[in-house]
Formats: sequence, C-alpha cells, structure tokens
Amino acid sequence: MTEEEMEKIADMISDRIFAKIEADTIAFNEEFVDSLPSNEEQIAELQMLLLHYEKQEDYTRAANVFAQIQSLTNKNNPGRDI
Repeated sequence: MTEEEMEKIADMISDRIFAKIEADTIAFNEEFVDSLPSNEEQIAELQMLLLHYEKQEDYTRAANVFAQIQSLTNKNNPGRDI
C-alpha cells in the first residue's frame, strides 16, 4: 500500500469519526449539548492545531483541519458564500 493510499484511508477514517461525533452530538439530550464547546471555541482550538501542523510542514493534516474550520465557519454563517 502506498503512502498516498494510506493517507486517503486515514482521511476517510477521520471524516467518518467527525460524522459519528456530529451524529452523536445531535442525539444527546439538550442539557448535555449545552455543555459542549461552541463552534467558536472549536474554531479557535482548530486554528491553533492548524498553525502547529503548518509549522511542522504537515500539509495533509493542516488541510484536514482547515476543512473542519471551514465547516464550522459555514455553520456559524449559513448565508455566507465561499
């Protein structure tokens, strides 16, 4: 298996994990959802992670984190055209 194929598999796994987390979050009772970090808090943490990956020149992971930031940003601004 090539490195590119392994990266694609890792990306698919990451996407599925995030989808599962999101589905589980929706299923939670409202009192538990209120205790979860807001999208703004998640974006701030992901931006720090993005900077770390960029400094390490790990652009594949940086791109995945950037995609998650974009996803959360779009949820905060549903009418925004990108």
